Amino acid sequence: MNKIKLNVCSLGDPTDPRNWSGTPLNIIKALESRGAFGQGIQTGKHPDNRLLKSLLFRAGGLYYKQYNDIQRGVFDRYIKSRGLKKALPAHSHTLHMGTLDMPFCRKPAKQKHYLYCDATWHLWSTQSTNMAGYSSRLNKDAERLEKAAYNQFDHIFTISEYVKTDLIEHYKIPAHKITPVGTGRGVIQPFYGEKDYQTIKILFAAKGRFEDKGGPSVLAAFEKAYAANQNLQLTIVGQNNYPQLIDHPGIKTHGFLPIEELQELFNTHSVFLMPAVNEPWGLVYLEALACKMPIIGLNQNAFPEI
Repeated sequence: MNKIKLNVCSLGDPTDPRNWSGTPLNIIKALESRGAFGQGIQTGKHPDNRLLKSLLFRAGGLYYKQYNDIQRGVFDRYIKSRGLKKALPAHSHTLHMGTLDMPFCRKPAKQKHYLYCDATWHLWSTQSTNMAGYSSRLNKDAERLEKAAYNQFDHIFTISEYVKTDLIEHYKIPAHKITPVGTGRGVIQPFYGEKDYQTIKILFAAKGRFEDKGGPSVLAAFEKAYAANQNLQLTIVGQNNYPQLIDHPGIKTHGFLPIEELQELFNTHSVFLMPAVNEPWGLVYLEALACKMPIIGLNQNAFPEI
């Protein structure tokens, strides 16, 4: 089997579940077990030259009239793609976990590039609750660069049929270049013990995206439910400032937890609630089901598919 180099884009270490849930880690382990995993290359970091890094940041900020997420613009992406092109052998197979280090100005003729795609920019930008700070110029460039990147991949593996459909209908990528593969389960292990459903303990894991995951709806719904039944308990986990933001007698809040403590929450809670407005898949739903929790979500995005 040909060796595959794992190329990590700018969103961080794929083996760290705080950044990537558990999916890329599952992929890495599967590749290693088949002897198909080469030396990983992380291109997501700016050059070590601090002056150049500062100049790139300022140039991007001035050009796009914003400083958040400018890694989606032309400056960062073409510099990363140029660095990637130099780092890879002429004959190589590279699996990307994101698009932010492409497109190439000119794709190397003898290289093969593949993408594991959990969301498109179109889905993200039209559904995210946090787009107010994005300039029209960055949105336009991000959309153009995404389409160019998708067209340069030799094949795209999507997290869901939902994402595949968007690639076909919005980005006009041929269907034969796309294969939905799902995720498998993340780092949470199945629970095989007896579950207590008499005590209604509801779990909401937002992982730093409170609004996108449906946090406001969770709080509003729990207020009404708690007024009718004060035996209900809601646990919210995933962001360190939750304890300062939420004060309710029926709600317990946690920031990021070690995996052992998070596992215990999945083992001891009886219902999983996440009415996400922006969630192209939702691996956490699968983890909740594996821990014998009924799951509650919105009838949209990939939730009906799950």
